[in-house]
Amino acid sequence: MERFFVGVVGFTTIELMVTLTILVVLIGIAVPSFSAMTAQNRLATAANDLNAAFSLARQTAIVRNAPVALCAGDATAGCHAPAAWSWSRGWLVFIDRDRDGARDAGEPVVQIGSSSPVGLVIQGNAPMRKPVIFSPMGFATQPGGAFSAGTVRVCTPTRIEHNARDLILSKSGRVRVEPVDLAGACSPP
Repeated sequence: MERFFVGVVGFTTIELMVTLTILVVLIGIAVPSFSAMTAQNRLATAANDLNAAFSLARQTAIVRNAPVALCAGDATAGCHAPAAWSWSRGWLVFIDRDRDGARDAGEPVVQIGSSSPVGLVIQGNAPMRKPVIFSPMGFATQPGGAFSAGTVRVCTPTRIEHNARDLILSKSGRVRVEPVDLAGACSPP
C-alpha cells in the first residue's frame, strides 16, 4: 500500500509574526479614534438627555396647564443651593404649584435626571444657577416671575473637535443646542 503525503497546510513562524505585527499597528491606530468617538458619544448623550429634560418640563407645563420647574438637584435633597449648584450631579423636574422653584411636599416629581458620566462637566451661566419655571404658556421664568434665559454647557475635557455643547434657553422656553470647540478646556458659558 502506497501513501501519498499531501503538502502541509499552515503558517510558518515568520508569517505569523508578520501578521501579528501588522495587527498590532492597526490596533494602535484604531484605539485613539475609538476613544475620541466614545467621548463624542458620551457628550452627545448627556446633552440630548438634558435637552429632553427641558423639553419635557415645558411640554408638561403646557399640557397640564400648571407651572413646572427644572433645577439641578436630586430626589432626596431637592434643588441644590446656589453655592452647590451642579448640573453634573443630576436634575429634577417637578410640578411647582407655588412657583417658588423649591419642591414642597405634595408637588409631584415628573422626572429625576441621573448624574453625568465620569469625565463630563455640566455647568450653567448665572441665570441657569436658579430653577427654571415653565409657565402654562411654555415661557421660561425664574422664581418670582421674571423671564429666564441662559446657557448650560455640557463639556468633556478631552481634545476632540467640538468638545462642548451649549444648550441655550430662550425666553420663549425653547432650547437650541450648539456645538462649541474649546480645545480641550471646560470653561463656563
